[in-house]
Amino acid sequence: MKKYIDTNAYYLSNFFEHNELRYESFWLFYNREDKIQMENFFPDQKVYSFLWEYADEDILVKIDEWKRAFRRNDIEILQEAKLHTRNYLSGDRKVYLDCLETNPITADKKFKNLTAYDTGQRFVQIVADENISFADIDLSFLELTDIADKFRAVVGILDTEGFRALILNGYHHRGELLKVCIMKSYEACSKITETLPLNIFENTYVAMPFSG
Repeated sequence: MKKYIDTNAYYLSNFFEHNELRYESFWLFYNREDKIQMENFFPDQKVYSFLWEYADEDILVKIDEWKRAFRRNDIEILQEAKLHTRNYLSGDRKVYLDCLETNPITADKKFKNLTAYDTGQRFVQIVADENISFADIDLSFLELTDIADKFRAVVGILDTEGFRALILNGYHHRGELLKVCIMKSYEACSKITETLPLNIFENTYVAMPFSG
């Protein structure tokens, strides 16, 4: 695994003006044989792992039971994990939102095969303190229809006390799995010494959270 700090905010500057850029990010590049170990960066915290599905625009009613994203991705819900399910109207489209609340170790095991190259395009994680509950997550961003506005609103969750990081998933053109960790400070990556030397994102895909 390769670790880099995006000190120049190459990625986030696409969405935030300089005077409103309160966030920092580090990037993890995994080879296929690498084991994902996010717990090394976020010990003693919990992870909310979101999957979602949008109803087809021309169909008004869907049956929830077969639309559930965890079921569609064959992800088993462990007894010690908490599953939160919600339905929302996002713009004019219904979104079926599932969220698994676990520790980082369990999250790594459950979602190690979900990359943005395939089914992981609708997958994002929020790292929070142990005292944060699902009800503390402000989901009002789902009401926004513009994708960039929605992304900025999702990142804005980090402004609330107790929320530590937003983990996005993607891939590099060489096929490496990417994890992009957005935070308000570098607390979790103090041991990362390498910086991204260039704007590499023309060769990189990163899934935007909750995009339709």
